[in-house]
Amino acid sequence: MPIGGGLRCAECGCVSLDGRGWVGQTAFDPDDDAPPSADIYCPPCAASRFGYRPDVAESYVCVWPPLPGEPGNN
Repeated sequence: MPIGGGLRCAECGCVSLDGRGWVGQTAFDPDDDAPPSADIYCPPCAASRFGYRPDVAESYVCVWPPLPGEPGNN
């Protein structure tokens, strides 16, 4: 999910200001009339969820953790 000046991972909630190495995925429900949405994932979550670029995910560090009450911070 985009935030003011950066991105927030849909899976873990970590934040990136430049989004380098991050992945966007279009999501839609064919049984719903709602328009498609875009989910954005940090490299570790993209690697774990889709197998995307595990080499990048291996050395990527989520610098900014999620804020209290945000996804991934239970």
